[in-house]
Amino acid sequence: MRKRIRDYGVTFGDFPTGKNNLITDVPGVRVGHYTLIKDEPSIARTGLTVILPHDMDIYDFPVFASSFIINGFGKSIGLMQIEEMGTIETPIVITTTLNVGKIADSVVSYILKNHPDVISLNPVVLECNDARLNDSKMRWLGEEELFKALENLSGGMFELGSVGAGTGMVAFGFKSGIGSSSRVIKLSESDKTYHLGVLVVPNCGRRKDLMIKGVEIGKHFEDEEEPKGSIIMIIATDAPLIPRQLRRLCVRATHGLARTGAKSTNHSGDVVLAFSNSMRIPRKRASLELTYIPDDTDLFQKLLDATVEAVEEAIIDALFTAETMTGVKGRKYEALPVGKVLNLIRGVIGK
Repeated sequence: MRKRIRDYGVTFGDFPTGKNNLITDVPGVRVGHYTLIKDEPSIARTGLTVILPHDMDIYDFPVFASSFIINGFGKSIGLMQIEEMGTIETPIVITTTLNVGKIADSVVSYILKNHPDVISLNPVVLECNDARLNDSKMRWLGEEELFKALENLSGGMFELGSVGAGTGMVAFGFKSGIGSSSRVIKLSESDKTYHLGVLVVPNCGRRKDLMIKGVEIGKHFEDEEEPKGSIIMIIATDAPLIPRQLRRLCVRATHGLARTGAKSTNHSGDVVLAFSNSMRIPRKRASLELTYIPDDTDLFQKLLDATVEAVEEAIIDALFTAETMTGVKGRKYEALPVGKVLNLIRGVIGK
């Protein structure tokens, strides 16, 4: 397994990371992957990644959420109701474009197992297109694969790079995958701490535009094909925020993305989704007492800033941890040449 960028002493921003520098550093958040790599009867380089906002029944206890569409060439399901109602009531699943419908149906099956009387449900399924490496027309993934990912949920360490929804991803002309990062925000006047975590699936960007720590890395490599990819960015926090504030976090993710040099192209499905698991909202309730962090506080500003840092680092980690892969039609996408990249960074910033 390839190392993460922090393993080489390169850091991002001012906030400390959580224990594992992963989205699962947000207490209660769990992540699971299903990865499919095979060559018969056709080339499969695909998978899915599941994010569960907390360790209770998500249908019985939805959480506040919001989203932001940077560029809407995407096929996600569930965002409309999130924006209308401000909550998530199912696991969040990221997969490949042509499998969105099958996975949404599988999420319904998962919820119906424990809630057989449900007649309305908003499955949340997001996507990036892995057809550069995967025979996506085969639509390999369905209920069995989703349930396996749900069986493998972890609240601690999970694999990064070319796994799950990141299996067939390509970003900045290099092999990409799953990236993640986290930040801890401490209140100066007390011992209270909050956590913010990010998981990304980058499938976007031109090689010539790649930047790391402000260094124009991409200009030192020959450019590749015109990108036709996307990026999914998931933000999780245990800070008590309402949907309007979560949308503000989503918008700040654009700054972290921009720091990597990515520019949303015409064919990008660039989607940000944020949730807070601080308040687990009982479905059966007479009323709800609402407490949240005011916008005009130092703490809320720190959450905005931490989002930018974590998104930037997670995207770079997706490149650092992904491995070279060959897929359909013999296409080969090389892993980021870490040694050369580190030398370029250190030559400029001295680390």
